[in-house]
Amino acid sequence: MGTFQIQEVVLSAEASIIATDEAKISSSPRPYTVTFRSGAGAGARLAQDISQHAAPLLLIDRNLYSLYLQDQPQIANVPRFELDVNEGIKNIHSVLEIVDFMERNNSSRTSMLFAVGGGIVQDLAAFASYMYKRGIPWTFVPTTLLAQGDSSVGGKTALNHKDTKNLLALFSAPRRIITDTGFLPTLSDEDWYSGAGEIFRLCITGGEQSLQLLEQLAPALLQHDLTRTTDLIRAALIVKKAVVEYDEFELDIRRSMNYGHSFGHALESLANYRIPHGVAVTIGILVENEISFRRGALSQGERDRLLRLGNLLVPATSWSIFQELSLYGVLDLLKRDKKTEGAVLKLATLKRIGHIAFMDLRMDPQGEEEVKAAATSVVQAIGTLRNA
Repeated sequence: MGTFQIQEVVLSAEASIIATDEAKISSSPRPYTVTFRSGAGAGARLAQDISQHAAPLLLIDRNLYSLYLQDQPQIANVPRFELDVNEGIKNIHSVLEIVDFMERNNSSRTSMLFAVGGGIVQDLAAFASYMYKRGIPWTFVPTTLLAQGDSSVGGKTALNHKDTKNLLALFSAPRRIITDTGFLPTLSDEDWYSGAGEIFRLCITGGEQSLQLLEQLAPALLQHDLTRTTDLIRAALIVKKAVVEYDEFELDIRRSMNYGHSFGHALESLANYRIPHGVAVTIGILVENEISFRRGALSQGERDRLLRLGNLLVPATSWSIFQELSLYGVLDLLKRDKKTEGAVLKLATLKRIGHIAFMDLRMDPQGEEEVKAAATSVVQAIGTLRNA
């Protein structure tokens, strides 16, 4: 897929994932694999995996259990913890409930926790597995487009605390990831748009080839074409793999993966999470691009190109919420961003397609006005596109 750049570091997006059903991710203390699957029968395939382990445990979104695993007799006796998944459970209290579940079932380092669901299930499983007895093995089975195309790879995990998103955070990589697009047909349109936002970010980061692929396949993605969606998941993970293998613990360039997230996370909070995470990231990308453009870094042609593509990836409901939202309090939320250092936020944004750099955004009234002006400009530009 070519090369791309973060700050002064040039990375190669090697295309081996495109041609294989399994990819290895280099990691400390051990590598892990991503297994790619597709087609009908996702529940039966997963039940077979679970049943082959000597001491399995199952942590799963309650709806997914009903849809995919309830009729699989071979795992009927596997200890199970079902979750009613929403943003409100992504906290330390839920993690401690999962720890209690593992203790009740005498879990140990010979056990395997199968975590089945989207990013919230991933965060809870990663935290609980890391904390319990200094770490027990876990397998992640991402069932959302957002998790399959981004968060599953890299080992980052975080919890919300008080009013701040992802304030508690650590690294906890699974032993294995099973990415099966057979779970995607039951997703809502909102979940598809959310996953598209993170794929949008990674395809911009990866450069011209990956971005052209997204431009070509975006309509098919939004029409839930699983074959084309699988192509985009793989393209996104090629980029993510290159970054996390170079900087697994976010010492430097991996912070570029927060492109779109500084404003996006603030937007989620301001909207009381009525805008899905990946959609907030898409809007965050457009706003942060506008800041880069106004500073003379990003060209108008590339800014406009990404506005056109981003417009396709934001559903009308989310756009209406953003248009009508007051940005009062955005500065306080940005100050809580983990990339804020003193009075400056190190904003990961775009110099050109395929080149992410960090820019200093002042955490003062001047910086707040810069963000608000960029957001207003994006609202006007997208309004023009939608009314054309």
